[in-house]
Amino acid sequence: MKKNSATPWSYRKGSSFLHRMPAGFKLAFLLLLSLAAFLPGSETRGFIVLSGIVLVLILLSCAAGIGPRQLLRGSGPLFLVVFAVFLFQGVEFSPPGFNPDGTKETIIFCFRLAAAFAAGSLLFSVTTSMEIKKSLSRAESFLHLEKFKPGLGISMMLAFLPRFFEIWEEINLAWKSRGGRNNLSLLTVLIPLVIERMMVKAAETATALESRGALLDPLYRKHA
Repeated sequence: MKKNSATPWSYRKGSSFLHRMPAGFKLAFLLLLSLAAFLPGSETRGFIVLSGIVLVLILLSCAAGIGPRQLLRGSGPLFLVVFAVFLFQGVEFSPPGFNPDGTKETIIFCFRLAAAFAAGSLLFSVTTSMEIKKSLSRAESFLHLEKFKPGLGISMMLAFLPRFFEIWEEINLAWKSRGGRNNLSLLTVLIPLVIERMMVKAAETATALESRGALLDPLYRKHA
């Protein structure tokens, strides 16, 4: 299996209209979709909005040549955490038992989370990090914000999202090769390792930027 088809939130080569669309437009549109999934309102309104978002994501993923189910690849641990939190909140000690209140809200929240996750997955499936960086640089120039370099910071932050899944897939593969199972122990063991790897990667990136004089804080550059 190719890496692009196995790693969540990784770029998939293609020539669809989504691949050719300006990165800035895709970033803004899919970000708005993610935010819309969490808009407050009545249950009926929320259901209609969420259904519309899911339908749009399905159509866009098919247009890009990506199966809709593939957009949720890698989301399992995230929903496992939500489920664990729900169980923890529902446990009652006096008297011992379980309070199912909040089940409906948890299910709705999971659907909202799935929509936001799928939107992010679709963005990185049809857009490279370099395309996002170039688009943000153009917006930076248009707004005359070159001095503060917000585009560099945002592009770096976004680039770390697919990198997280790359590291997770590597560690998860090692876990399964040693007989590990997909349960809560997976989270307790793997999450600290992933966080450690991400912190090391962030430190290495910061060191590389400093050595090239690409510090994000202009005040630091002024007084250094």
